[in-house]
Amino acid sequence: MKPKQHFYSFSAYRRSAVSMASAVVLSLPLLWSAPAQAETRGYVISWFATATNNPDFATNCPQAFKDPGSRFATTGKRRVDHAFVNGKEVAPYDYPDALDKDPNVETVIGKYAYGFDLGGPEATKFQDPETHEKVDNQLWRAVGCTTNFQFTPPTMPYMEGQAWNSGYADSAPAWTMQVSGDDLSKDGPVTITLDRALDHLQRDALSAIRTHVTYVLDPSPRSHNVLQGEIKNGVLLVTSGDVWLQGSLPYYLQIDLKNTHMRIRSETGSKLVGYWGGYTDWHKWAYMFTSRCGAGFDCIGIYRSVKKLADFAPDPKTGENQMISIAWRMEAVPAFLATQDGKLLATASSDALGGRLHDTVAANIPAQ
Repeated sequence: MKPKQHFYSFSAYRRSAVSMASAVVLSLPLLWSAPAQAETRGYVISWFATATNNPDFATNCPQAFKDPGSRFATTGKRRVDHAFVNGKEVAPYDYPDALDKDPNVETVIGKYAYGFDLGGPEATKFQDPETHEKVDNQLWRAVGCTTNFQFTPPTMPYMEGQAWNSGYADSAPAWTMQVSGDDLSKDGPVTITLDRALDHLQRDALSAIRTHVTYVLDPSPRSHNVLQGEIKNGVLLVTSGDVWLQGSLPYYLQIDLKNTHMRIRSETGSKLVGYWGGYTDWHKWAYMFTSRCGAGFDCIGIYRSVKKLADFAPDPKTGENQMISIAWRMEAVPAFLATQDGKLLATASSDALGGRLHDTVAANIPAQ
């Protein structure tokens, strides 16, 4: 069964937020005042998608590579699914758990995936192509052979890239990030604050996300997150905490992470590039990707695959895991961040975190 979701009209939500501004503004200094540190830089998330890694599809998914039109390619074009409840046939898209036969779509067997070591079993770990450390990312194992995820950064997965660039970035409230520390030009402890803005991303004349724009933060505390981390060797690292960010249709209804990890670096052009990882509710992820099935997307195959490979938070009654390890790739550009009453919380800076610029490393992914 599809999990129940609650959707909110952005326009209605914003009207509500504005109408209650006078009531919440007194609480803003408590919720959004930056830590008593010397510097706070602001950023806005300009790129966000599942962390794919398919430089060698033949190694990752040999069956789909040999026969792209087969069921292993998870387009679902050569398969007819049937589901039964109480002996009666029902729509398989409404009852994916009631299939008479599991699609058993192909899953990734290659050794590389972006992510973090979350403490999962050694037998299921990948190796991160950048850090070369062992990582947990069962979401990638579940979906990496599917047609829509056969991409490698800096190219977005097809479905997410299409949604992000054809409407989400231009209509959904943006996500912002503050980095606070004593001296952000050096290594040391930092505080990372994530919030939702009241405005969508702003583009320049070439359709790229503009830098040094001012964004006003949504006063609602629902998407307010504070994490502790450090800058080490010029890389921003987070290894604990929870994150919840409200999103919008058609994708990213919410970003929900437990045991949050982050690895973010400064690259040429003043942007940040990195990864967020942890455990997320597989039901919500599956709903986001399968509730609007189309374009040959094998929604049932993906649903069943993600469910089987979930690797965290077993249900006390059924023993089935309720969460799955995941990694997202993100980019961010400098931005000024302020409250509705005009208080500046973070300044836009083109300086590199930790005083170090890192070259793009996608070309350095080792051969599989």
